[in-house]
Amino acid sequence: MTEIKKTYKNYVDGKYVRSESGKTYTIELKSESYELPLTSKKDLRDAVTSSKKGFDSWNKLSQYNRTQIIYRLSEMIEGNRDSYVELLVDHGLTKSTANKDIDNAINTIVWYAGLADKWEQLTGNLNPVDGEFFNISHQEPLGVVFTLNSDEVSIDKLIRSFLPSLSIGCSVISFSEKNAVLSLKLAEDVNNSDLPSGSLNLLSGDFTKVFDDISRHVEINALASYKKLNKESLKTINENASTSVKRIFHLPSEDGLSSILPFIETKTVWHPKGR
Repeated sequence: MTEIKKTYKNYVDGKYVRSESGKTYTIELKSESYELPLTSKKDLRDAVTSSKKGFDSWNKLSQYNRTQIIYRLSEMIEGNRDSYVELLVDHGLTKSTANKDIDNAINTIVWYAGLADKWEQLTGNLNPVDGEFFNISHQEPLGVVFTLNSDEVSIDKLIRSFLPSLSIGCSVISFSEKNAVLSLKLAEDVNNSDLPSGSLNLLSGDFTKVFDDISRHVEINALASYKKLNKESLKTINENASTSVKRIFHLPSEDGLSSILPFIETKTVWHPKGR
């Protein structure tokens, strides 16, 4: 008989919730087995509703405040380093590799925390025009973003799938399959990092069972897959997304300033020059 160590729950609207379907799936590691929620279409709709409210709450905060909150997540992970090392080792990593991955994750969080109050200056610009007026490209966060995470066993890879969009002010629905134990473990530290409810929702399950609804949902503004999808699935997602002009990003950049560019939209402002 397989012993189940812990049954994790999804993290939605700042709460730990079971799937409304009551269904779970099991991930077996080296020494333990975990039951995880099998996210349903209803769960997804609830997450979108939460993310819409979370987007408003997240953007009411100053950029400096968002920097502090993101940085707080790095402190939480460092404080719980031993439990993350234990979990990564149970996934098959060596202890030294696990510690290096956590170091990388902390460095990644600190980098995006620093970016949170600087990205507008770095991505916007004053455009050259011939006339007595200014033309300014102003950047804004896109809105509700759905991310499909890589199956790679890595806290750093997991964080790189949602921080690019979160750090610029988007709310994120982060969906994990094989690495869901890491994601829902991380939810405990997200919960203690002062992120507004709904700004980051963490779900687990089988993407093939929900991608049709995700790609059709008109209130999801972008879908970013950090996991390689087959051509057939990607074709269906793009066709579905076209009805709501949803942005689809397959294997977007995870490094540097280019990682945030898919999740911003540009507005042009014209203003007369003073005399």
